[in-house]
Amino acid sequence: MKYRNVTHRMVEAFQAAMLHNGISAGADVLGITQPAMSRLIADLQRSMGILLFAKNGRSIKPTQEAHALMAKVQQSFLGLEQIVDFSDQLRKQKLGQLSISAIPSIGHSILPAVIRQLREKFPDVFISLRVASYIEVARHVKTRQADIGLTADTLSLGDLETVAEFPSECVCIGTEKWLDPRSDHIHVGEFVNKPFIASSGTFQTRLNAWLGANGVQADAMIEASLFQSISDLCLEGLGIAVVDPMTAAKHQKRGGVALPLRPSIGYTVYATAMSDAKLSVPAKELIRLVAAASCAET
Repeated sequence: MKYRNVTHRMVEAFQAAMLHNGISAGADVLGITQPAMSRLIADLQRSMGILLFAKNGRSIKPTQEAHALMAKVQQSFLGLEQIVDFSDQLRKQKLGQLSISAIPSIGHSILPAVIRQLREKFPDVFISLRVASYIEVARHVKTRQADIGLTADTLSLGDLETVAEFPSECVCIGTEKWLDPRSDHIHVGEFVNKPFIASSGTFQTRLNAWLGANGVQADAMIEASLFQSISDLCLEGLGIAVVDPMTAAKHQKRGGVALPLRPSIGYTVYATAMSDAKLSVPAKELIRLVAAASCAET
């Protein structure tokens, strides 16, 4: 006997019948008539030389062979779905992509909302975000793993250049245990006799110089590497700290107290890209949104 080749449409009809408990229901799902569905099932049975559905009163019942075949079909269709998902990613990347690398103080504060706004404006652009250290951000941009790098320090490695700056001022955070929420600012002199949570790295070096210039030595008994962790510690009532305005705004939303500093100490966010890179429209919009978010938090 000469058998027909098994077609994708036959297998699709078989899967629909199995998943939806019958030829009629399967036909509805596929949007075809019941006779057309029955012909596809019959053709599959003839092509394979096995009985897949047996009559059971007025209905039909899948045979053991049908259940065994279904397990194989599911594996096959899973692979097909993975291919479709991958092709969808490729389509999105072809339409456009934007890779961002940012230090934690930026990546954990304003960027989630910024990316939401980007997605609303560019729904077909594939966006990736890496939150990393200052050095890693520089490496990501330099090796073109990121189109834009966002840091609180200028990056001057090789062909990197600053494409935008967003100046603001640092903020003192804590809880009502140590800060008066009714005050419109806190003077650095008020740091005396208050437990201080320090930051590690270059920011703390600059902060220590600012404190020293104002004749204050902070009582630092706790140190943390991330502003987010410092905010968490402050919310536990462990003391006060100086952080960037974006972290401070988030700290305040979480129930903490945030006060401007007197005298002030600056905090600037820098957007960096390769000097030979032509910024895409989404990248330019990212810079605009970061600028707006930075202004909103100051």
